[in-house]
Amino acid sequence: MNDRVLVVDALSAGRGQRATSRDSIGSGPRTVAGVLEKRGVSCRIHRVEDLLSNNRKMTGYDVLAVSAMTMDLAAVEQLVRTWRRQSRHGPVLVGGPIASDPLTLLREVRPDLVVIGEAELTLRELLDADALASQCNLEDVRGIAYLSPHGPKITAPRPLVPPDRLSDTVTPSTTRIVDYATYQASKVYVEVLRGCSNYRRPSMRLPNGRLCNECGNCESEDPMTRLDCPQGIPPGCGFCSVPGTWGPPRSRSVESIAREIRELVQLGVHRVVLEAPDFLDYFRAPYPLTDPCHPRANLDAIRSLLSTVTHIEEFRNGSCHLSIENIKACLLDDRVAELLSELLPGSRPNIGVETGSASHMKRIGKCGSPDDVIRAVRTAHAHGMSPFVYFIYGLPEESPESVAESVALMRQLSEAGAGRIILYGFQSLPCTAFDGFPDSNRNDPVASALRKEANRINLSKKEDYVGRLVRGIAAEPSWEHFGQTIVYGLENGPMMTVTGGFSPGTVVTVRVTSVVSPSLLAGEVIPEADTAGRH
Repeated sequence: MNDRVLVVDALSAGRGQRATSRDSIGSGPRTVAGVLEKRGVSCRIHRVEDLLSNNRKMTGYDVLAVSAMTMDLAAVEQLVRTWRRQSRHGPVLVGGPIASDPLTLLREVRPDLVVIGEAELTLRELLDADALASQCNLEDVRGIAYLSPHGPKITAPRPLVPPDRLSDTVTPSTTRIVDYATYQASKVYVEVLRGCSNYRRPSMRLPNGRLCNECGNCESEDPMTRLDCPQGIPPGCGFCSVPGTWGPPRSRSVESIAREIRELVQLGVHRVVLEAPDFLDYFRAPYPLTDPCHPRANLDAIRSLLSTVTHIEEFRNGSCHLSIENIKACLLDDRVAELLSELLPGSRPNIGVETGSASHMKRIGKCGSPDDVIRAVRTAHAHGMSPFVYFIYGLPEESPESVAESVALMRQLSEAGAGRIILYGFQSLPCTAFDGFPDSNRNDPVASALRKEANRINLSKKEDYVGRLVRGIAAEPSWEHFGQTIVYGLENGPMMTVTGGFSPGTVVTVRVTSVVSPSLLAGEVIPEADTAGRH
């Protein structure tokens, strides 16, 4: 195949412009580029907003490959319309989480191909058959959807990549990281494992009429039994599609992860995040691991990974920073906290609690309890860590009582040492147990009460930064503050705005002068000569 492929990162773009996660670069588009590179296909990655604001950047490409989430449908529609006006015959592929609803994609966007689930093996088969450049029989290609002359066609699902083949199969491009304008200042996510171990399920009645019959499979000691639900309820938390789409956890080898990170930091990446639905699932138990809390985390495997990566020169000399994000509260014990504080000092892992009600937590399919989260935050804080804790408003069966419990839990977690409270609105997603429930309403008084408390806590936490010196990396001009630059803290620090123009990737020291909002600080850049011994 001699065509040039334009890989489009539309993740979190919504209607065409990212309002949040602007400092994040996910691994999906680089994974697509890696498959193309292995087959000798020329490609580049562009953000969707860059293409929509300057469609001349599409010139010279023959194939459009888009990675997006369900929330990004409007941006993908707009992109494909623009592409087809410029390149009438260039095929369009769409994949990523948005592909979990292929019929909507085919109806609204009308791409040539939808790649469902894991993309690597499907893309390889399509490239080997030259399916992107010629007409061929697609019926035998598993894991795709397309519009046939007789209507929408969804082929048989493709089996997941076996655990022992994952490290050789997942080979994201590192060279294409330079296609992102702010890559030197961004959090670059490196996939550590796929899948989730939470094979519990919601117990409430679902929109499609399904209801847990209390068969006991979700609590079975047999990991294979947990895979099966006689009622056909998707596994995991009701709002999440990870276990239903990606299955139980499958971990990449230390060697493959370290090699990818080493290449990225040599190209100028400063912030690396080890990406996983739960980092503590890393090689925790033989496949399939379907118990979210037992056995305990595999400290030997985690130590091997973190020791190898942190011994890369750029992390040893402090020019780069390594972090983890998602972990389950039930797995964070003193052993884990001690290891993380040793190898990743000052970490701020993310812990999802979603609701402060123990009964509500169980009914939505969440593992553990609010008490587990309080214990985990206290344990982390005792070892010098300040976890971020996630809540969701607008969940099914939310009540005034559960909201009151959530507000009370926010306060307890703040006092226990949580570094930030993060609040999301519930969104019904395809292939989840909660598909069909109404989305949250931001204007609902319930949402207002939770948002007010989260903002109060976060403002208080931000005020602690005033007067401190924070090492950060310049990213991009501020949207809202003319003549200022957005700076991200290098070591899990806050987002800041400073006066003046700085090139992306410039490392600066900022004295925090004020709190602008619960998520933004203002500061002034301090000359390096004035900061000796004062960090």
